[in-house]
Amino acid sequence: MSKTWLKSNLVTITTDNAGKERKRTFNNISSSATEEKINDFGKIVAELTGLPTTDINLTVVSAIAE
Repeated sequence: MSKTWLKSNLVTITTDNAGKERKRTFNNISSSATEEKINDFGKIVAELTGLPTTDINLTVVSAIAE
């Protein structure tokens, strides 16, 4: 059985002082992205926006073939 990485997206959520959330979506994340790299990316988004990153979600779509 083999698994093929088809597509992925990463959603970062930042929150301002008033509690308003802002979602940013990034597509075609590399299959070699580690948890550490994804967390570092969230920190970069926070630094660029000036708002803390409160959540990061990675969604992966794979195909499984026998």
